[in-house]
Amino acid sequence: MAQMAQMADPVESFLSRLSRAPLPQVCLVQGDVVLAEPAAQRIARTLAQAVGLPPEAVEMHRRPASLSSLLQDLRTFSLFMPGKVSLAVDSAVFADRNAAGDLIDDAAEVVPLADSGLRPLSGRERQAASRLLQALHLFDVDAQAGAPEKALGELPAWVFEGGKARRSGSGGKGRGKKQVEELRGALAGLLEAARREGLQGMGEGDLSELAEAVRGGLPPGHSLVLAESAVAADHPVVRLLQERGAVLSLGRVEADRGSWQGLELLAGELERQTGVAITPDALTELARRTLRQESDGRGRSTGGVDSDSTARLAGEYRKLANLVEAEGRIDRKLVEQTVEDRGEEDVWQLLDAIAAGRGGEALDRLHRLIGSAEDALAARLTFFSLLSSFCRQLVAIRGMMRVARVPAGEPNYARFKSQHAPALQGEIPIGGKNPLAGLHPFRLHRAYLAASRLPEPFLARLPSDLLDTELQIKGESGEADVALARLVARLSQGARRA
Repeated sequence: MAQMAQMADPVESFLSRLSRAPLPQVCLVQGDVVLAEPAAQRIARTLAQAVGLPPEAVEMHRRPASLSSLLQDLRTFSLFMPGKVSLAVDSAVFADRNAAGDLIDDAAEVVPLADSGLRPLSGRERQAASRLLQALHLFDVDAQAGAPEKALGELPAWVFEGGKARRSGSGGKGRGKKQVEELRGALAGLLEAARREGLQGMGEGDLSELAEAVRGGLPPGHSLVLAESAVAADHPVVRLLQERGAVLSLGRVEADRGSWQGLELLAGELERQTGVAITPDALTELARRTLRQESDGRGRSTGGVDSDSTARLAGEYRKLANLVEAEGRIDRKLVEQTVEDRGEEDVWQLLDAIAAGRGGEALDRLHRLIGSAEDALAARLTFFSLLSSFCRQLVAIRGMMRVARVPAGEPNYARFKSQHAPALQGEIPIGGKNPLAGLHPFRLHRAYLAASRLPEPFLARLPSDLLDTELQIKGESGEADVALARLVARLSQGARRA
């Protein structure tokens, strides 16, 4: 961590670059909001001081309904005062379509509207309406044309299923078909109210005005700083800002083969804020207990990290910093004693532990998978579905090994893929579809090694064991977790004995 403290501060480097050229009047800071927001604040304060304003004079707007109004305000303000700096956080003006699910979730917080035709929208409802208009803009839907139901009908169903925050908190699943239709109907009322009040949302007007402000500038002494976590690749206005050296990219924490890349930058910023450092092993454990992978609007991992979980890491870090004695550092023991484990468990590593006969590890991972889920029932059923599929593959593989006379235990993947996989995935002599036909060769090889280790009598009883466990999980027992753990333990034990 001492090395971390010595790393070049990217914000200071950015400000140093700016000092050698005319100060840009529009700046963009992109990255995890935990990094982007404080960095943008520092830049905005520096710009304020450069025109003789105190740092606290910076005007912050979180999730603004429109950038046009902020730009117009800066131009109007110039008639009365020599300078002003505005900071906009998370406007989503540069977002791509994958951000639409989060915008819809924001709008869903205020529907259904009570007496929507009898009163003006409240401030919170106006902000929600602006997020709905932004979602429509991302798909080039004219929010003012036709019936509200028709405009919302042009959005794909997955947008209404939920954004990354909702999916990470519900076992990886979004709203069902019925919920999607109910939400679409409720949002039609919000869109109608937004039209009635003349709301425009973030659209082409905002982007064109922002581009014009970048090209032609704002009144002298007036600046706009943007802090954005969602920025589409190759966005034209972002490229315009990059050409003027007005973009600071702080990066994001990324998921990489079971580990988290980019944590050092996040920890460095939190150390700067709190004055308390953290040991490397404590940082790894804190990340393990807090971070979750980000998914796109269709439930697939993007390789990034959910912004809500990086905010959780930052909050836990600040809490730990308050517990550290003077001159001390956050260590692993303090993390383990203080921070609840709500991190993400890799179900594939759990299945691998079962297949390899590592029962203790498998049970620990199972306990963590269910214990850290916000919806334990959904997490339990989702994992049981994967485990059932894996078990059926084991039974099918052992049967095809007998029929096709495939030897057991070939450890070399290349040899297995060329010599044995075609036989295992070939036609069944008695007819019917081979359940292994569409399985990726790598997953097939892992399952084949597991099936090779398990005794045939055990595999013959496995379908019956699966049925018993399913009945207990789905209502015939008050100890669903015990039933699932018992099946995991039996599978692991069988693999270990073999």
